[in-house]
Amino acid sequence: MIPPWLLAALIAPAFNAFCLHAAQARVPGEPAISGSEPAKQGEKDWVDNRWQATDVGPFLFSNLSTPQGVTAKALTIKVGQDNEASLAYDTANSSFKACWTGGFLRFSPTRFGLTDPPKIDGQLVIDARSGPGWPGSNTRFRGVHQGSKRIVLEYEVDGTKIFESPGFEKRPNETLFLRSFEVGPHPRPLRLNAAPHLSGARTGSESLDGRHRVYWTNQAEVVCASATPTDIKATVLGDTGWILNLPPATEAMRFDIRLWRGSESSLAAYVKTDGSAKAEGQLSNWIQPGVARWLPESSTRGQRGNDSEFLAVDTLTLPYENPWKALLFAAGIDFTSDGAGYLCTLHGDVWRVTGVNDSLNALRWHRFATGLFQPLGLKVRDNKVYVLGRDRITRLEDANNDGEADFYESFFDGIGTSTGGHDYVTCLEQDNAGHFYYTDPKGIHKVAPDGRSQTTLATGWRNPNGLGVSPDGRVITVAPQQGTWTPSSEITEVKNGGYYGYAGPKITPNRPLGYDPHLCWIPHSVDNSSGSQVWVPEGRWGPLGGQMLHLLWGRCSMMWVLRDTNNLTPHGAVVPLPVKFLSGPNRGTFNRADGQLYVAGSTGWQTSATKDGALQRVRFTGKPVALPSAWRVRHNGIEITWTQPLDRSTAEDPGSYAMKQWNYRYTKDYGSKDWSVEDPSKEGRDALDVISAKLSPDEKSVLLEFKSLKPAMQMELKYNVNTSAGKPMRGQFWLTINQ
Repeated sequence: MIPPWLLAALIAPAFNAFCLHAAQARVPGEPAISGSEPAKQGEKDWVDNRWQATDVGPFLFSNLSTPQGVTAKALTIKVGQDNEASLAYDTANSSFKACWTGGFLRFSPTRFGLTDPPKIDGQLVIDARSGPGWPGSNTRFRGVHQGSKRIVLEYEVDGTKIFESPGFEKRPNETLFLRSFEVGPHPRPLRLNAAPHLSGARTGSESLDGRHRVYWTNQAEVVCASATPTDIKATVLGDTGWILNLPPATEAMRFDIRLWRGSESSLAAYVKTDGSAKAEGQLSNWIQPGVARWLPESSTRGQRGNDSEFLAVDTLTLPYENPWKALLFAAGIDFTSDGAGYLCTLHGDVWRVTGVNDSLNALRWHRFATGLFQPLGLKVRDNKVYVLGRDRITRLEDANNDGEADFYESFFDGIGTSTGGHDYVTCLEQDNAGHFYYTDPKGIHKVAPDGRSQTTLATGWRNPNGLGVSPDGRVITVAPQQGTWTPSSEITEVKNGGYYGYAGPKITPNRPLGYDPHLCWIPHSVDNSSGSQVWVPEGRWGPLGGQMLHLLWGRCSMMWVLRDTNNLTPHGAVVPLPVKFLSGPNRGTFNRADGQLYVAGSTGWQTSATKDGALQRVRFTGKPVALPSAWRVRHNGIEITWTQPLDRSTAEDPGSYAMKQWNYRYTKDYGSKDWSVEDPSKEGRDALDVISAKLSPDEKSVLLEFKSLKPAMQMELKYNVNTSAGKPMRGQFWLTINQ
């Protein structure tokens, strides 16, 4: 009989050729390269400009590139009756950034638009330099209201609630942008930089006809900024901005700032109309929810998977073809107590799915939220939806229960957002105490239940897209991506204050390697790009209950993680599971309603995905599990426990096992070759002869004895044994011995 690993090697080239041929016929929901070998893909395979055709919604949180530079935490809003103009803010300092007419944003086709910041897509009117919106004050961005009249921003300035709403009036040969303010009662004066750091030469200022004005000349045109006084005093500070001084107030203060640009010959006519302009209505009345935007709902029919194995994979078919051409690169999934699922996508959406039952034959999809900044994690807590973006954790509120979010609340904004193309913020997780966890290039962070503070637990990973937290919060794992100072894929079990190697060695007496040990290394050919870890609830899924699963994003698969915690330094093993996903699994969650695992996946670069994204259910069928289920390092060997009793004759035959070991080199080079443990100067893997195999009295554990067993970064054990009932068990798994 041909061993499974040899059979796989023989059929792989033909299978890859078939996938490459099938990828030529592009259909909705499929990436440019469909199911091809990740290592054979290149940049041309990930050039895709479909995001440009998407209706992204009324606003977008993102990095934003303008001639003045890149703003890390930008919010761009469509304004005007026909969305014919745009206005951008820097939410990090609650300041106006830029405004333009024409299009909205231009997205890069490189890597599906997920690495380069968006650029303005229109005629730039004003591009302000960076600066605080409220100088000398502490500001906190609170969120965005998708109201019935206009988009309304909410933030705090020294504890005072501020509402602001942008607007636009369409005029021939000139432009007029509006910034409408409602400032709550405040005991101390406040200062607003109404037109921060405008480029061009300032040519004058005045207070006339009940308004303050300041003028700039820019490219043969005049820019005029004006504000209603209402006891406000205006100050011009050289080229650093135009400051409005707001006196203390016991009632809410309402005023507008008008930003006009036109020719010098039309300025006088504008000033006349500007003098008669009045602020309209209270913004606090504008935040009432409007009518639903994203109708009609989409209907799909799911598909149950084959029940031949102990795990079956069902598919909740996504609405790939939808009226807004929204892309469905799924990145996070969780459920509310009413059974509704909430799925976030990499291009900024959250979708609500109902009808999730055993048959999956009548799924209903409603676009719940839009405009988020590359959300790569979603969790439900107390029936509220929390989404992790590159800029913040957002809490979404549907105030009128119409199936769409009305308030995008900035629950936690302490993320140090980078403008680097690969500096993603990933993997929102939570523990039973209500803490949130996420990873970014700076490390792994724990957010307080109220969202007002965070603690950095450990550092030293390269671009992790994998994180897991046990329900009690005691075991935290991270999975980074191979690259510099990261010789292969791996899973780290985090200790507080730990450093795990990325950016180079930090040698101490307690850290002789320059990094703290990892739980388990995984060969790059087995797991070229990792996703998250998920804990199976106690009492579910038979022998897998209470254990950890590891998602293989690049290979669209899943493994069982076996932790040996009997030593001072834990070490682990990963066992393949009979699961194949349509897209690279990013996150997973167990649905309390049915006790099954739901996995949100996406394509990207170097993945074998066959769909843009997928939502799939991994269902435990109850069929017998025949796999290694635990292991332990002994002084002279390795003890392996199995889910079923073994046949003694095959279990105690040393020829039933084949072991190899090797190390990786920890350097600044990208990845690593395999290097001998016995002779570190030699490239390759060492074969370890099993000199004896002894089966335990309960026939479920085997002690494999070796002539010499040393710590090794990577070991591979192939087995070919029978159960006591005569059923063959053949396979392989990978492990790490740290001590």
